Amino acid sequence: MPDQPTLPDPIRLPLTQLKRGDRAMVADASISAEDRAILRAMGLDETCQFTVCRVGSGGPCIIQVDATRLGLSPEFARRIMTRPCECPDATHCAVTAPESLPSGPSATDRA
Repeated sequence: MPDQPTLPDPIRLPLTQLKRGDRAMVADASISAEDRAILRAMGLDETCQFTVCRVGSGGPCIIQVDATRLGLSPEFARRIMTRPCECPDATHCAVTAPESLPSGPSATDRA
């Protein structure tokens, strides 16, 4: 039986490396459980697609999730790893989303 070709791992970038207009999904994040719960309450979790509205310039990183815009500090946004999405719609991306964000200790929990 011939070897099956392996698919490359999806690209993962810190939120701060995306550009205005890019669409992406959360891959994982090095944040506390409390911060993770706050983001989920605001609608940002591993199953949703978001659009980058503003990044860089020393100010907050602004993303849009559905009709809601969220402002994240550059330090916080840097700890959120994303999977850029070229899909035609969010439904397609959600099918390939991971089951959940890792719940292990974050960088801030270990400090």
